Amino acid sequence: MEAVTTRETAHALLDRYPDEELDDIVAFLSCRRSANGTDLSAKAILARHGERPLTAEEFDRHFGDLPTDGEG
Repeated sequence: MEAVTTRETAHALLDRYPDEELDDIVAFLSCRRSANGTDLSAKAILARHGERPLTAEEFDRHFGDLPTDGEG
């Protein structure tokens, strides 16, 4: 069994979209990088600031009392 690279996987996924949708997908992906190449994903922003995502328990402790919209 041959290993598939991330780039090959990305190409295979993009091949499934019609050409008229590719501009939107490229625009979405380009939002993840700034002009100087800095990764703008939430994960990278947290890492740059020495932070990490909250655990479920931490989230509940900080935000558990927020009103809900009845969906969960």
